Amino acid sequence: LSTMQKIALFAALLLALAAFALAQGPVVLTSENFESETEGKATFVKFYAPWCGHCVALAPAWESLASKVHGSIDNAKIAKVDCTVEQELAGKYSIKGYPTLMMLKDGEQIPYRGARDEDSLMAFVKNHAL
Repeated sequence: LSTMQKIALFAALLLALAAFALAQGPVVLTSENFESETEGKATFVKFYAPWCGHCVALAPAWESLASKVHGSIDNAKIAKVDCTVEQELAGKYSIKGYPTLMMLKDGEQIPYRGARDEDSLMAFVKNHAL
């Protein structure tokens, strides 16, 4: 490969890595990884059911929030739990309706009851993670 080809290949690799970092969505929590993934960081969790219309409507804002938080706030994480699969977790956290949004931080469960737009969600994360 010529020097120019090597530079172009390296630049393409960097762009691909940047795109992957920006596209990082919410962490999928299961009973197997829940403790390890929520330990040590303020973790904003969406407990949801795939058939729930409110959950479907929230999904784009939640995905966008995750990509922004994961790239800019080191001590925060955005995650989601599919309660139709993870019924044990739903029971443990007394999930009664969908979506249920909750910040888990230092063993504390902080319910979110605000607006479901991205700016309001981000303000909540910043308030509890910074």
